[in-house]
Amino acid sequence: MSVRIFAPGVVKLFGEHAVVYGKPAISATIDKGVYIECKVGGELVVETLGPPAVLRYRPGEGRAEAVGVEKFLSYVETALRIAEERWGRLAARFSIRSDLPPSVGAATSAAVSVGLLKAYSHCAGAEAGAEELAKLGHRVELEVQGIASPMDTATVSLGGVLKIWANPFRVERLNVDLPPFYVVVLPRFGTTGGIVRDVKSLLERRRSAASVIDAIGRVVEEAEGCLARGDWGCVGELMEIDNWLLGALGVVDGRVVNLLEKLRPFIYGGKISGAGRGGVVLILPREGDVVEKILTAWGHPYYKVSIYHGGAAAV
Repeated sequence: MSVRIFAPGVVKLFGEHAVVYGKPAISATIDKGVYIECKVGGELVVETLGPPAVLRYRPGEGRAEAVGVEKFLSYVETALRIAEERWGRLAARFSIRSDLPPSVGAATSAAVSVGLLKAYSHCAGAEAGAEELAKLGHRVELEVQGIASPMDTATVSLGGVLKIWANPFRVERLNVDLPPFYVVVLPRFGTTGGIVRDVKSLLERRRSAASVIDAIGRVVEEAEGCLARGDWGCVGELMEIDNWLLGALGVVDGRVVNLLEKLRPFIYGGKISGAGRGGVVLILPREGDVVEKILTAWGHPYYKVSIYHGGAAAV
Protein backbone atom coordinates (compact mmCIF):
# COMPACT_ATOMS: atom_id res chain seq x y z
CA MET A 1 0.00 0.00 0.00
CA SER A 2 1.22 3.50 -0.79
CA VAL A 3 -0.15 7.04 -0.77
CA ARG A 4 1.13 10.46 -1.80
CA ILE A 5 -0.02 13.47 0.20
CA PHE A 6 0.21 17.13 -0.73
CA ALA A 7 0.22 19.52 2.24
CA PRO A 8 0.00 23.14 1.00
CA GLY A 9 2.09 26.03 2.20
CA VAL A 10 0.41 28.99 3.88
CA VAL A 11 0.58 32.76 3.46
CA LYS A 12 -0.92 35.40 5.71
CA LEU A 13 -2.80 37.87 3.56
CA PHE A 14 -3.71 40.19 6.46
CA GLY A 15 -3.53 40.44 10.22
CA GLU A 16 -0.35 38.76 11.44
CA HIS A 17 0.85 39.83 14.90
CA ALA A 18 -2.50 41.52 15.63
CA VAL A 19 -4.11 38.07 15.67
CA VAL A 20 -2.16 37.38 18.88
CA TYR A 21 -4.09 40.23 20.53
CA GLY A 22 -7.63 39.22 19.64
CA LYS A 23 -7.92 40.59 16.11
CA PRO A 24 -8.81 38.33 13.16
CA ALA A 25 -6.33 37.38 10.44
CA ILE A 26 -6.82 36.14 6.89
CA SER A 27 -4.62 33.23 5.85
CA ALA A 28 -4.60 31.13 2.68
CA THR A 29 -3.11 27.95 1.30
CA ILE A 30 -1.06 28.09 -1.90
CA ASP A 31 -0.26 25.59 -4.64
CA LYS A 32 3.33 25.16 -3.42
CA GLY A 33 3.98 23.01 -0.40
CA VAL A 34 5.21 19.65 0.84
CA TYR A 35 4.76 16.24 -0.79
CA ILE A 36 4.94 13.17 1.43
CA GLU A 37 4.83 9.63 0.08
CA CYS A 38 4.23 6.63 2.33
CA LYS A 39 4.96 3.04 1.25
CA VAL A 40 4.04 0.29 3.70
CA GLY A 41 6.60 -2.42 4.40
CA GLY A 42 10.12 -2.94 5.70
CA GLU A 43 11.37 -0.79 8.53
CA LEU A 44 10.28 2.71 9.48
CA VAL A 45 12.42 5.08 7.41
CA VAL A 46 12.09 8.79 6.58
CA GLU A 47 14.02 10.29 3.68
CA THR A 48 14.05 13.76 2.18
CA LEU A 49 14.32 14.50 -1.53
CA GLY A 50 16.18 17.79 -1.38
CA PRO A 51 17.72 19.40 1.70
CA PRO A 52 15.46 20.09 4.70
CA ALA A 53 17.95 22.68 5.92
CA VAL A 54 20.53 25.19 4.81
CA LEU A 55 24.01 23.71 4.38
CA ARG A 56 26.92 25.75 5.74
CA TYR A 57 30.44 24.71 4.68
CA ARG A 58 33.62 25.90 6.43
CA PRO A 59 36.46 25.19 3.95
CA GLY A 60 39.21 26.16 6.38
CA GLU A 61 37.99 23.56 8.84
CA GLY A 62 36.83 20.98 6.33
CA ARG A 63 33.49 20.92 8.14
CA ALA A 64 29.89 21.12 6.93
CA GLU A 65 26.81 21.86 9.02
CA ALA A 66 23.17 21.22 8.20
CA VAL A 67 21.73 24.34 9.80
CA GLY A 68 18.18 23.74 10.94
CA VAL A 69 18.13 19.98 10.36
CA GLU A 70 17.69 19.35 14.09
CA LYS A 71 14.44 21.32 14.13
CA PHE A 72 13.21 19.58 10.98
CA LEU A 73 13.90 16.17 12.50
CA SER A 74 12.10 17.22 15.68
CA TYR A 75 8.91 17.85 13.68
CA VAL A 76 9.28 14.50 11.91
CA GLU A 77 9.99 12.53 15.08
CA THR A 78 7.19 14.19 17.04
CA ALA A 79 4.63 13.74 14.24
CA LEU A 80 5.52 10.04 13.89
CA ARG A 81 5.26 9.47 17.65
CA ILE A 82 1.86 11.17 17.86
CA ALA A 83 0.69 9.24 14.78
CA GLU A 84 1.76 5.94 16.35
CA GLU A 85 -0.12 6.81 19.54
CA ARG A 86 -3.26 7.56 17.49
CA TRP A 87 -3.19 4.84 14.80
CA GLY A 88 -0.74 2.20 16.06
CA ARG A 89 2.76 1.12 15.07
CA LEU A 90 3.53 1.22 11.34
CA ALA A 91 6.46 -0.10 9.30
CA ALA A 92 6.75 2.13 6.25
CA ARG A 93 9.06 4.35 4.20
CA PHE A 94 8.22 8.05 4.11
CA SER A 95 9.67 10.35 1.45
CA ILE A 96 9.42 14.12 1.93
CA ARG A 97 9.90 16.74 -0.79
CA SER A 98 9.23 20.46 -0.41
CA ASP A 99 8.61 23.09 -3.09
CA LEU A 100 9.63 25.78 -0.60
CA PRO A 101 12.73 26.37 1.53
CA PRO A 102 12.38 25.83 5.28
CA SER A 103 11.97 28.53 7.92
CA VAL A 104 10.93 31.38 5.61
CA GLY A 105 7.42 31.92 6.96
CA ALA A 106 5.39 29.78 4.54
CA ALA A 107 4.31 27.24 7.21
CA THR A 108 6.54 24.45 5.88
CA SER A 109 6.88 23.01 9.39
CA ALA A 110 3.10 22.86 9.72
CA ALA A 111 2.88 21.27 6.26
CA VAL A 112 5.45 18.62 7.22
CA SER A 113 3.64 17.90 10.49
CA VAL A 114 0.15 17.72 9.01
CA GLY A 115 1.33 15.93 5.84
CA LEU A 116 3.13 13.22 7.81
CA LEU A 117 0.09 12.69 10.02
CA LYS A 118 -2.18 12.44 6.98
CA ALA A 119 0.16 10.01 5.17
CA TYR A 120 0.58 7.87 8.29
CA SER A 121 -3.18 7.65 8.83
CA HIS A 122 -3.73 6.51 5.23
CA CYS A 123 -1.02 3.86 5.40
CA ALA A 124 -2.38 2.68 8.76
CA GLY A 125 -5.79 2.09 7.16
CA ALA A 126 -7.46 5.18 8.62
CA GLU A 127 -8.19 8.51 6.98
CA ALA A 128 -7.87 11.38 9.42
CA GLY A 129 -10.27 14.25 8.81
CA ALA A 130 -9.26 17.89 8.55
CA GLU A 131 -10.30 18.86 12.08
CA GLU A 132 -8.41 15.96 13.66
CA LEU A 133 -5.34 16.76 11.55
CA ALA A 134 -5.49 20.39 12.66
CA LYS A 135 -5.58 19.42 16.34
CA LEU A 136 -2.84 16.78 16.07
CA GLY A 137 -0.68 19.04 13.91
CA HIS A 138 -0.99 21.84 16.45
CA ARG A 139 0.06 19.38 19.15
CA VAL A 140 3.22 18.60 17.13
CA GLU A 141 4.08 22.28 16.82
CA LEU A 142 3.41 22.90 20.52
CA GLU A 143 5.71 20.08 21.57
CA VAL A 144 8.52 21.18 19.24
CA GLN A 145 8.26 24.96 19.68
CA GLY A 146 6.92 25.20 23.21
CA ILE A 147 4.44 27.84 22.03
CA ALA A 148 2.59 27.85 18.70
CA SER A 149 -0.50 29.38 17.14
CA PRO A 150 -3.03 26.91 15.73
CA MET A 151 -3.40 29.13 12.64
CA ASP A 152 -0.85 27.44 10.37
CA THR A 153 -1.80 23.83 11.09
CA ALA A 154 -5.51 24.67 10.80
CA THR A 155 -4.97 26.40 7.46
CA VAL A 156 -2.86 23.52 6.07
CA SER A 157 -5.51 21.02 7.19
CA LEU A 158 -8.63 22.88 6.06
CA GLY A 159 -7.29 24.70 2.98
CA GLY A 160 -8.55 27.73 1.09
CA VAL A 161 -8.86 31.29 2.35
CA LEU A 162 -9.73 31.45 6.03
CA LYS A 163 -10.58 34.19 8.51
CA ILE A 164 -9.13 33.11 11.84
CA TRP A 165 -9.44 34.27 15.43
CA ALA A 166 -6.79 32.88 17.77
CA ASN A 167 -8.37 33.24 21.22
CA PRO A 168 -10.81 31.64 21.46
CA PHE A 169 -9.84 29.81 18.30
CA ARG A 170 -12.42 30.12 15.53
CA VAL A 171 -12.30 29.69 11.74
CA GLU A 172 -14.56 31.09 9.03
CA ARG A 173 -14.10 30.00 5.40
CA LEU A 174 -14.13 32.88 2.89
CA ASN A 175 -15.44 32.20 -0.60
CA VAL A 176 -12.83 34.38 -2.29
CA ASP A 177 -9.86 33.99 -4.61
CA LEU A 178 -6.86 35.94 -5.84
CA PRO A 179 -5.18 36.14 -9.23
CA PRO A 180 -1.72 34.50 -9.38
CA PHE A 181 0.78 36.34 -7.19
CA TYR A 182 4.41 36.09 -6.12
CA VAL A 183 6.10 34.86 -2.97
CA VAL A 184 9.53 36.51 -2.69
CA VAL A 185 11.97 35.06 -0.14
CA LEU A 186 14.38 37.37 1.69
CA PRO A 187 17.02 36.21 4.20
CA ARG A 188 15.38 36.13 7.61
CA PHE A 189 16.78 37.64 10.81
CA GLY A 190 15.39 36.25 14.05
CA THR A 191 12.96 33.49 14.95
CA THR A 192 9.18 33.76 15.01
CA GLY A 193 9.15 33.35 18.79
CA GLY A 194 11.77 36.06 19.29
CA ILE A 195 10.01 38.51 16.98
CA VAL A 196 6.65 37.90 18.70
CA ARG A 197 8.30 38.57 22.07
CA ASP A 198 9.80 41.82 20.76
CA VAL A 199 6.36 43.02 19.63
CA LYS A 200 4.89 42.11 23.02
CA SER A 201 7.66 44.07 24.75
CA LEU A 202 6.96 47.13 22.58
CA LEU A 203 3.25 47.00 23.40
CA GLU A 204 4.05 46.78 27.11
CA ARG A 205 6.43 49.75 26.95
CA ARG A 206 4.29 52.01 24.77
CA ARG A 207 0.54 51.94 25.41
CA SER A 208 -0.10 54.01 22.31
CA ALA A 209 1.21 51.12 20.18
CA ALA A 210 -2.06 49.33 20.92
CA SER A 211 -3.64 51.67 18.35
CA VAL A 212 -1.49 49.97 15.69
CA ILE A 213 -3.01 46.61 16.63
CA ASP A 214 -6.51 48.11 16.43
CA ALA A 215 -5.73 49.60 13.02
CA ILE A 216 -4.51 46.24 11.67
CA GLY A 217 -7.79 44.71 12.84
CA ARG A 218 -9.74 47.33 10.88
CA VAL A 219 -7.61 46.64 7.79
CA VAL A 220 -8.50 42.94 8.00
CA GLU A 221 -12.24 43.73 8.10
CA GLU A 222 -12.01 46.09 5.12
CA ALA A 223 -9.82 43.65 3.18
CA GLU A 224 -12.42 40.92 3.55
CA GLY A 225 -14.90 43.05 1.59
CA CYS A 226 -12.36 43.94 -1.10
CA LEU A 227 -11.46 40.26 -1.56
CA ALA A 228 -15.14 39.36 -1.87
CA ARG A 229 -15.60 41.98 -4.61
CA GLY A 230 -12.44 41.00 -6.45
CA ASP A 231 -11.20 44.58 -6.14
CA TRP A 232 -7.46 43.99 -6.52
CA GLY A 233 -6.60 47.66 -6.38
CA CYS A 234 -8.23 47.85 -2.97
CA VAL A 235 -6.60 44.58 -1.81
CA GLY A 236 -3.17 45.81 -2.91
CA GLU A 237 -3.59 49.19 -1.24
CA LEU A 238 -4.64 47.54 2.01
CA MET A 239 -1.63 45.22 1.78
CA GLU A 240 0.56 48.32 1.70
CA ILE A 241 -1.25 49.86 4.68
CA ASP A 242 -0.97 46.61 6.64
CA ASN A 243 2.73 46.45 5.81
CA TRP A 244 3.34 50.00 7.09
CA LEU A 245 1.45 49.23 10.29
CA LEU A 246 3.56 46.12 10.79
CA GLY A 247 6.59 48.33 10.23
CA ALA A 248 5.46 50.45 13.16
CA LEU A 249 5.69 47.29 15.27
CA GLY A 250 9.31 46.87 14.18
CA VAL A 251 8.95 43.77 12.00
CA VAL A 252 9.36 45.27 8.49
CA ASP A 253 12.90 46.26 7.55
CA GLY A 254 14.32 48.47 4.80
CA ARG A 255 14.80 45.60 2.38
CA VAL A 256 11.05 45.05 2.16
CA VAL A 257 10.29 48.77 1.87
CA ASN A 258 12.87 49.18 -0.92
CA LEU A 259 11.59 46.12 -2.77
CA LEU A 260 7.99 47.33 -2.75
CA GLU A 261 8.97 50.88 -3.69
CA LYS A 262 10.93 49.75 -6.74
CA LEU A 263 8.13 47.42 -7.88
CA ARG A 264 5.36 49.94 -7.20
CA PRO A 265 4.59 50.93 -10.84
CA PHE A 266 3.99 47.28 -11.73
CA ILE A 267 2.06 45.93 -8.72
CA TYR A 268 -1.23 46.44 -6.91
CA GLY A 269 0.64 46.12 -3.63
CA GLY A 270 2.61 43.85 -1.36
CA LYS A 271 3.46 43.04 2.24
CA ILE A 272 5.34 40.68 4.49
CA SER A 273 3.67 37.39 5.33
CA GLY A 274 4.34 36.02 8.78
CA ALA A 275 6.55 37.20 11.61
CA GLY A 276 8.68 39.47 9.43
CA ARG A 277 12.31 40.69 9.47
CA GLY A 278 12.79 38.95 6.16
CA GLY A 279 11.19 35.72 5.05
CA VAL A 280 8.19 35.79 2.74
CA VAL A 281 7.05 38.96 0.97
CA LEU A 282 3.79 38.80 -1.02
CA ILE A 283 3.58 40.67 -4.32
CA LEU A 284 0.21 41.16 -6.06
CA PRO A 285 1.20 42.07 -9.64
CA ARG A 286 -0.36 44.28 -12.28
CA GLU A 287 2.32 43.33 -14.83
CA GLY A 288 3.63 39.90 -13.91
CA ASP A 289 6.20 39.63 -16.71
CA VAL A 290 7.86 42.88 -15.68
CA VAL A 291 7.85 41.87 -11.99
CA GLU A 292 9.51 38.55 -12.84
CA LYS A 293 12.23 40.26 -14.89
CA ILE A 294 12.99 42.72 -12.08
CA LEU A 295 13.08 40.03 -9.38
CA THR A 296 15.35 37.87 -11.54
CA ALA A 297 17.67 40.79 -12.27
CA TRP A 298 17.96 41.58 -8.57
CA GLY A 299 18.62 37.95 -7.70
CA HIS A 300 15.65 37.58 -5.34
CA PRO A 301 14.35 33.99 -5.12
CA TYR A 302 10.63 33.97 -5.88
CA TYR A 303 7.74 31.63 -6.60
CA LYS A 304 4.66 32.32 -8.70
CA VAL A 305 1.72 30.85 -6.78
CA SER A 306 -2.04 30.62 -6.79
CA ILE A 307 -4.56 30.08 -4.02
CA TYR A 308 -5.04 26.35 -3.39
CA HIS A 309 -8.56 25.63 -2.20
CA GLY A 310 -7.88 22.22 -0.66
CA GLY A 311 -6.17 21.16 2.51
CA ALA A 312 -3.74 18.30 3.02
CA ALA A 313 -4.97 15.39 0.92
CA ALA A 314 -3.94 12.44 -1.24
CA VAL A 315 -2.92 13.38 -4.79
